[in-house]
Amino acid sequence: MTDIVLTILLGLAMLIGLATTLIPVLPDLGLILISALGYGLLVGWGENGWWLCTIIVVLGLAGQAAEMFVSGAGARRGGASWLSTFGGLAAGVIGLFVFGPIGLIAGLLLGTFLLEFIRHKDTEEALRAMFGMGVGYGASFVVKFLLGLVMIGVWIAWVIVK
Repeated sequence: MTDIVLTILLGLAMLIGLATTLIPVLPDLGLILISALGYGLLVGWGENGWWLCTIIVVLGLAGQAAEMFVSGAGARRGGASWLSTFGGLAAGVIGLFVFGPIGLIAGLLLGTFLLEFIRHKDTEEALRAMFGMGVGYGASFVVKFLLGLVMIGVWIAWVIVK
């Protein structure tokens, strides 16, 4: 395949990765990162490729960390304890493996609710914590989407200056 065809295919894969930032469990930023690495390996690193790819890697890792941090921050803002926050995240992971993407969201929210309800014996406080977790989780998608845009922008700069 020619470099132009590979560049177009890898760019399309990055756009798919960007689109999947809005869908839990799909590769999202990981697909953008793998596509950038594929570009370097298949098309060439060029003079600036190594450091531009390093920026893409750092942004991708920051996006994954932001998903956990922003979700937890929303839960904490809603009044959830650290135990409920981590318990909700753990329940989300279990829900993911049992029920797929819907299980992730349901486990995240229900886990947070149940642990806060057990802690306070108050439905309103548990609902507030659950809502905070949901808002934080939603905000994390916005952060990941924006970081994905920046990652693709760095890759486009790499393609241009190569």
